[in-house]
Amino acid sequence: MRDIIEVALERRRLNNERTILFVDEVHRWNKAQQDALLPHVENGTVTLIGATTEIPTLRLLRRLFHALAYFNFEI
Repeated sequence: MRDIIEVALERRRLNNERTILFVDEVHRWNKAQQDALLPHVENGTVTLIGATTEIPTLRLLRRLFHALAYFNFEI
């Protein structure tokens, strides 16, 4: 994760480009992992796309969940 953030920060600084980060089963991330990513999502360096089969409001940090656009797909 640190390497991804470093590259994303460099891309933002040099080219003003944002990084898209896709995380499958984002509900498995622990609090420390979510906390580490949160400032980069909030400042726009990283756009997080997370997939989960769980209820995200129960698994994600409240601040991280509110920084996301949430889409519910049902089959």
